[in-house]
Amino acid sequence: MVRNKPLLFVVVLSCFALSSCNLHRKTGGGGGGGGNATVSFTLVADTLPANPSILSFNVSISGVTLTPASGTAQTLQPSPSVIDLMRLQSDTAFLGTLTNVPAGDYTVQVALSNPEITFLNDTGSAITVGTASCPNSSICAATFTASGTPTISSFTFTVNSMGQQGIGIDFDLKNAISLSGGTLSVNFNPSSPNPAVLSAVALPRMNANLGTNQLALIEDFSGVVALNGSSVTITSPTRGTLTATSTSSTNLDHDPSGTLCSSGTTTLSVCVKAGQVASVDGILDSNGTFSIQEIEPLLSAQQDFVEGTVLSINPSSQTQFGIVVTDKPSVAATNSLISALHVGDLLTVNLSSSVNPFLVDTKGLAVDTSFNTTFNFFNGQTTTSAMHLGQTVGVHVIAPFAAANGSTPASATADTVILRWSRFRATVVSAPTSATININALPSYFNITPSSILTVQGFFNGSLGSDGVTNLEGMTNNAGNATINQPVGLRALYLQNTGNTATTPFFAAKIRQP
Repeated sequence: MVRNKPLLFVVVLSCFALSSCNLHRKTGGGGGGGGNATVSFTLVADTLPANPSILSFNVSISGVTLTPASGTAQTLQPSPSVIDLMRLQSDTAFLGTLTNVPAGDYTVQVALSNPEITFLNDTGSAITVGTASCPNSSICAATFTASGTPTISSFTFTVNSMGQQGIGIDFDLKNAISLSGGTLSVNFNPSSPNPAVLSAVALPRMNANLGTNQLALIEDFSGVVALNGSSVTITSPTRGTLTATSTSSTNLDHDPSGTLCSSGTTTLSVCVKAGQVASVDGILDSNGTFSIQEIEPLLSAQQDFVEGTVLSINPSSQTQFGIVVTDKPSVAATNSLISALHVGDLLTVNLSSSVNPFLVDTKGLAVDTSFNTTFNFFNGQTTTSAMHLGQTVGVHVIAPFAAANGSTPASATADTVILRWSRFRATVVSAPTSATININALPSYFNITPSSILTVQGFFNGSLGSDGVTNLEGMTNNAGNATINQPVGLRALYLQNTGNTATTPFFAAKIRQP
């Protein structure tokens, strides 16, 4: 197993792509009758290209349009419009709800534009984007200017009178990203295969493991808390807002420090406070509203806090590492240092001389109690010796901070580091057990030999959806139902020792297959 090889930062590139897609595929259900329906929309992503190794893929969705066979089309404008598709390898994005849709048959059009990709060039030779070149083993950021309005056929959606329905859109990353002759390009409507980039299903998806009148699970939506009775609104600088209501089955979990929302807390307003930073798993109900499946505070107050995937670790220092930004749950209310940082940006992080002991966000999973030795590979540490390429960490940014300048990434000082959730796809190998799956062929930015087989630990000591249980999608009951030799999307803690010898380094909050 080859590990922790330093990677190079950063080349900024540009080129051209295409911009919108139509979906048509017949689903069941009948129309007719009076009254109008509620239709909600979600988005997931899957099937990565072999090369390069994609770290972020931002795309703007300016509209989702339902067009009837006759009558007036209706368009949903998602807010925010920019979505990182790489997050959706394991998670689901909520695009919004149309609340007044007449019964009938509709085609679905999604307008896409402004793709931006940050990637590791793992091809062995330079990659060209437009007139720029990305050297081998470099981390490069490419901007593609979109044009055109192509159409894909394969989806027709039947809206029922007075219905409460949902459409799940699936973005095929491999079909959108092309590397040919050393040139990287993006095309939202390639000539083949068909369907190419987008497909769709009626919600809930098969084996979504949800209850009656539930359409989808939107996980780890992190931001600043506002409370209104039994409802919480989470506001994220990168992902917008999500309002969800607490129910009798809501799971309340403690923060990574163990000082907020202590064990046994049963009331939402005791668990989280206004102005704190929290993470919510919200269930999208069929009427377009959300209920809280799980909530946990992350930070005691709003502050400059950014998450990213670890892509470099300075071999001559135990205090410096590099990340590509994957989320920005919170910015300081005044004089923010990170207001200009965006998902896909590169950031050099320098640990403060008074850095706090590192923390691990378990989100209610029994990592700390059942796997305490592994948990402490990261928890309580204070240097980059605890870090590994491919981990996702959240950092509290303090001064000094330097903005990006040309090809030099922004740099920041951090006094708090929290291990959070790596999102990636891998291949299931060998027979799973009820609680574990074995994987290989991880993304190359982990710098793990592709043939190395590693174990992912799941948690199934309870019913799906209950506290401390791994969420499943596309498979039932437990990890034992994973299909061998098929890809799997994971959101997992990555905990490894300094010798890189732990064979069970992943602890899954989510397993999705296919």
